[in-house]
Amino acid sequence: MRNFILIIIFLLSCKISSQNKEGNIIITVDQNVHPSLSNMYILKGEKKYYISYFPGKFVIKEEDYKDLLHTDNSSSLKLVMNNNLQCKDNLTSKMYEIEDFKLSWLDQPYVILYIYNTDNKDYKNIYNPLPGKSYTYDYEYPGGTMKRIQKIFTKAQNKCQRNE
Repeated sequence: MRNFILIIIFLLSCKISSQNKEGNIIITVDQNVHPSLSNMYILKGEKKYYISYFPGKFVIKEEDYKDLLHTDNSSSLKLVMNNNLQCKDNLTSKMYEIEDFKLSWLDQPYVILYIYNTDNKDYKNIYNPLPGKSYTYDYEYPGGTMKRIQKIFTKAQNKCQRNE
């Protein structure tokens, strides 16, 4: 009887875990991993598909994932998120839109998304913001990388260029 109960519990846990599609995505904002990213969703046309995110774990409902796969490919996907930062009594919120998000990222062993806030003086002179935005982003995964053109090299990049 005990084994029967354990088998039932195991089958139920497998059923519950299979109701989500997970990906290994790490999102950094200004070179910091932020667990405070909130209100994250994928936007396709006017429809929002909400995401659960913890650094390294990107989760979407399986039915939403299938819906995104089977809808027409004419409209692109956007990953939208808010970054909330509190400094003393001042709370700031910044919205980021990743306009070339791909569902295939969820099938990669990992994806690292780097967001650079060009309002931050450390990045203002290095990165060009996206048109109409005050940020830019890069990403990499085992199959490739997408890097934006920079105004100048960072200190680490300069050191690499000089082979030090």
